[in-house]
Amino acid sequence: MLLEQLLDFEWLNEPADVDFREAGMLVSAKGGTDFWQNKSRNVHKDDGHFFFVRKCGNFVLTTHWGFENMEALNQCGLMLRVDERNWIKASVMTDNPQFPKLGSCVAQNGYTDWAALNLPEGINELWLRLKRQQGDYILFYSTDGSNFQQIRLFNLPNEDVEVKAGAYICAPKSAGFQALLKELTLSSL
Repeated sequence: MLLEQLLDFEWLNEPADVDFREAGMLVSAKGGTDFWQNKSRNVHKDDGHFFFVRKCGNFVLTTHWGFENMEALNQCGLMLRVDERNWIKASVMTDNPQFPKLGSCVAQNGYTDWAALNLPEGINELWLRLKRQQGDYILFYSTDGSNFQQIRLFNLPNEDVEVKAGAYICAPKSAGFQALLKELTLSSL
């Protein structure tokens, strides 16, 4: 990942540490951080770390994360935000580190859902791709970087054409979490 590619990106909630390496950007999440909304239970977590660029029109966002030592509910993946009440996040996340899951959450008007599917045991990297096309969003994942499988199609309420798109990391239950962001690309359709 070239540093020049990241010049237009900014942080929502800066992480504990960022270290640029030849293989990518090592990001250290602060403990107790997450993105989650549930108005009926008065839960409003919006303190995870989101590295994003503002984007209009149709595009494809791709992330590639490497991770080790997953603990319960640690997450690293991609995110797209309209605002704090309307967004999508997709990442490796699990309640049992021995059985990783691909989780995707869509928050709409302050309520977050959660969908999950099992990933191969021992996985330590994941590619995620999100297409924005005429107001629709299509989410894909890959465990090898070549074969992408569609997992979700959705819409987000948005009267503005601009969204924030990028990568995120958080550590809801642990004291912290580190992962290596190996790829973060945005291309127009």
